[in-house]
Amino acid sequence: MLIGYKRGQGSIVLRVKILNSSVATGAGLTGLTSASSGLIISTIADNEATATAYTVAASNVETITTLGTYAAPSSGKCRFKEVDATNHKGVYEIQIADARFAVSSAKSLLVSVSGATNAAETDVVIPLRDLDPFDAVRAGLTALPNAAAEASGGLITRGTGTGQLTVSSGVVTANTTQLAGQTVTAAAGVTFPTSVSSLTAAGVRTELTTELGRIDVAVSSRLATSGYTTPPTAAANASAVRTELSTELGRIDVATSTRLATSGYTAPLDAAGTRSALGLATANLDTQLGDLPTATENAAAVWNALIASYTVTGSFGQRVLRSTNTQAEVAVTGSNHVAADLHESQPGSIHATTFDAGAIDAAALASDAATEIATATLTTAMTESYRAAGVAPTLAQAAFELIAQMGDASISGTTKTLKKIDGTTAKTFTLNSSTTPTSITEAT
Repeated sequence: MLIGYKRGQGSIVLRVKILNSSVATGAGLTGLTSASSGLIISTIADNEATATAYTVAASNVETITTLGTYAAPSSGKCRFKEVDATNHKGVYEIQIADARFAVSSAKSLLVSVSGATNAAETDVVIPLRDLDPFDAVRAGLTALPNAAAEASGGLITRGTGTGQLTVSSGVVTANTTQLAGQTVTAAAGVTFPTSVSSLTAAGVRTELTTELGRIDVAVSSRLATSGYTTPPTAAANASAVRTELSTELGRIDVATSTRLATSGYTAPLDAAGTRSALGLATANLDTQLGDLPTATENAAAVWNALIASYTVTGSFGQRVLRSTNTQAEVAVTGSNHVAADLHESQPGSIHATTFDAGAIDAAALASDAATEIATATLTTAMTESYRAAGVAPTLAQAAFELIAQMGDASISGTTKTLKKIDGTTAKTFTLNSSTTPTSITEAT
């Protein structure tokens, strides 16, 4: 089935017929939906190497709300719905994104439907043309006027009416009504020859001589008699320029100080004034730098001023810096220790070696702490683990092996197998007899 469209046309509603592959009668397949398992709708232009496919498996096929009304699919999807299972069996409507019909330079688009149960593979080739079969005015050809014939902007036709030309023996018959944009009338006194043959060489020469005579008049006679001044000669111009330059240079060549404002101007400071403004006693910079205090003197002066401003009087007669909070004093013992409550400590400052041996015992633990420890030990699920053969167990390994010995185990021949919680093998043992065993040995 071929349905032609103009390349780039949008809102296309495409309808195709899908046959029932399970019968030999050529009947259409009914009952497919946008959710039919395995349904694939694929598109590829003639100049593309890779198809753009929409599949139910990838949730890329949507339903159609109103048949015959185009609704742009969601990004990366298409729309699909059965048209009429009674009157048009096997006919389905497909709506694809406009971009698939606007592939640059494409001449056709192939749409293929497949994958659904009992759906025969269906292919639809859609020609994409520059000619628009749905344009009733100019069929989408931009070289033609987009207006009705004889209308404004339309084609001119043969005839005697408005927008028409009268043609006789291949020659257009027309009266001249304008020349160079001006309307030609009898009152203008211009008479045009009735035909080209009436223009003779002598007539042309006579007209040219008359017009050239009117032009060939001294230009000066055409100048305005008033308000016009003859320009000076070149020599006069040069002299005038020199005079003007001399005058202007004389104006410029004056002491700059005379051009300064008489008020609001302050002369810059001389050397002595500059030193005075900076607070320098002499012009010798080394002397000035030598008078500055040393780093040690500065530090001592700053420290003395600091502790003099922030002091606390105590029984030890020591000066200490005040803190920035409301607790402005700290007490220092005779052993040089700060007497204070412990509010916080640096990470890692308290460790095993910090405590004396036996410092933490049952009496040191609160009753609720002991309860929490016991509860955590007895009610926390252990991680399942089993010891290797001949190795002493951990508490968890011993517990799980005892559970396996008393619970989930199997005997096959002379092998006893203990099972893990999930039923897989935990450990194996070897019996000395498959019928009447009297001893058992750990194997793994």
